Amino acid sequence: MNYQTPFITCLLVGVLATSSIHCQETSTPNAGDIIFENKTYTLEDGTPGNYEAGTIYVKENRSDPNSRLIGLGFARYRADGATGAPVFFLPGGPGSSFLEGNSPTLAALVKDRCDVIFVDQRGYSRNGAFLENIPFAGTVLPADADLDDRVAFFTKYTEAVVAHYKDINVDLSGYTILECIEDVNELRAALGYAKITLRGQSFGSQWSFGIMRQYPETVERALLSGVEPLNNAYDMPSHVFAAIQRIWETIDKDARFHAYLPKGGMQEAAEVVLQRLESQPIKLFLTGESKPVRILGPDDFPFTSPRQILELYHGQTNGWAVARWIGRPSRTLIGPLIDSSLGVTPERRKKLWHDPAVRFTTRQNFARYMATAKLWPSPDVGNAFRTPKKCDIPVVFVNGDWDIKTPIENMYEIAAYFPNSHQVVVHQAGHGTITSRMQKQHPEFIAQLVEFLTTGKMDSLPTEIQVKKFRRFTPPKFAVDND
Repeated sequence: MNYQTPFITCLLVGVLATSSIHCQETSTPNAGDIIFENKTYTLEDGTPGNYEAGTIYVKENRSDPNSRLIGLGFARYRADGATGAPVFFLPGGPGSSFLEGNSPTLAALVKDRCDVIFVDQRGYSRNGAFLENIPFAGTVLPADADLDDRVAFFTKYTEAVVAHYKDINVDLSGYTILECIEDVNELRAALGYAKITLRGQSFGSQWSFGIMRQYPETVERALLSGVEPLNNAYDMPSHVFAAIQRIWETIDKDARFHAYLPKGGMQEAAEVVLQRLESQPIKLFLTGESKPVRILGPDDFPFTSPRQILELYHGQTNGWAVARWIGRPSRTLIGPLIDSSLGVTPERRKKLWHDPAVRFTTRQNFARYMATAKLWPSPDVGNAFRTPKKCDIPVVFVNGDWDIKTPIENMYEIAAYFPNSHQVVVHQAGHGTITSRMQKQHPEFIAQLVEFLTTGKMDSLPTEIQVKKFRRFTPPKFAVDND
């Protein structure tokens, strides 16, 4: 299987005079070579524009002098007469790309004031190298399967993946956040930019923290949302549960749910259900069968779904009697490669494992990566890199208080290390905050973010805003008798 895009003729018009771009026509690229292709786009109002689709070639593993080269896709939108630092948009995941599908909300507003560059992640770049997920047969888990069974399946999957890529000479040890940081720095230098502005979402924020850690002199400022510090690859269960409880508060006030709620609201219903699952797991049978097809235990507590919690509270299990099928655990490989390499400090690991909220959330967010970290070839980044330290780069943090993927407590925790920062709490927003929906509801806020990205001005930014609920929760459909 070929994971490297062929090196084609460079079509760039007007290369920056200070760049180190190589445009020779050859089938064999060198490290640092960049190819461009001029492309066009059309805005919603019909206005046409031009941009440059590019691929930079980098070493798969920079610690290996004989490493093969891989391609890394990017796109550049030039601003005529731009004077400010270009904005580098870094996607989340790991395992996401801004080069596929819609561009981020802020990009169209920023591109007329400074250059905009979208950067792919190594191993997840259709314009470069892409690590395909290998065929891996799923299986039906035992009726009483718990988190340990899922970890065991993921372990087998990990072993199969590692063996497969070793056989085809792909060096999985090169897929770490440290290499991603070097990718951006090499691209920055090759494009001729002395300083850049970072715009990161989720893993893109974590990636940005790494760049600011390793190359602070190259970063003008940063706008980060879905905030994920370097030591927070695995979210603290109590912080996730705090976001869940904020959601439950709105469920308690929703008239559609009142008939299904006990006096203590969602919190009481959740506690009752969890106690039942802990004391006497629920056996579920298919019609005419004497052997349960599924047994619900504590690891099955549906903490993200108010409707399912209330179904179990009222003893309604219609639709739950289905076999446990588990398939390929990840749609991408760079997710476990990067996250297991990032890991956490021993202190955070201990807190994660013993956090009291794992009773509600389970350890599903981190157990499988902790169990397989030594099996993945990507090396541990080390505690010195993970541990936060003071940074004077101006940063604006934006986070939703309903975010259960990167809880808002992440933002509060890391902001203390950035004295020149500003925090914005977005009430009722989830993991994605700076979206087209936000632009429609708060265009003035989006304009303020654009001003920060292009000039650094942040004194007019609010500390909190409220948006319409990012997610609509549906009540149960069965009838209840509250007499």
